[in-house]
Amino acid sequence: MFRKLILVGVIIMVCIGLFGACSSGIWFKVGYAGEGGFGSKETDEGETFGVLTLVGSLQEMKDLCDEWNNPAYQEESELYSSEISKKIREYDEAFFEEKALIIRSSFDASPGRSQRISSLNVEGTQLIVNVRYSSKKGTFNDIATTWLFLIEVKKAVIVGVTAVQINEK
Repeated sequence: MFRKLILVGVIIMVCIGLFGACSSGIWFKVGYAGEGGFGSKETDEGETFGVLTLVGSLQEMKDLCDEWNNPAYQEESELYSSEISKKIREYDEAFFEEKALIIRSSFDASPGRSQRISSLNVEGTQLIVNVRYSSKKGTFNDIATTWLFLIEVKKAVIVGVTAVQINEK
């Protein structure tokens, strides 16, 4: 009898864990996270470095790189062989068959804070990227740094999504 109660308890805990994980957001994988930028472009307000977009094909990726002066596909660039450029080129036709890529590049005012993607949620036609910040221990100068996230997501769960939004906590 005691064994049956333990078994039932374990089954209940597993079910809670499974259903809890499913309701907390959608599957994603961070392909790259760290200091670095995606590029820059001129706007009416001046030069901008902040990118937040959803890329669904290799051609969209190449067009975005051209628009933002990203050297990933420019063989003559000295940054062509950088870690970020190599990572971007890993996203090929096969990747985009079933997945899409969220690109987020932004400034952070302090290297004493680290960022991480905690979850993704779809609300209507919006894909919400939840970003959490945590403080590092130590003394840091307030120097603006650029952070880049390449977030992989399955296309099947973002059908109908037309925009990406950041929710910072």
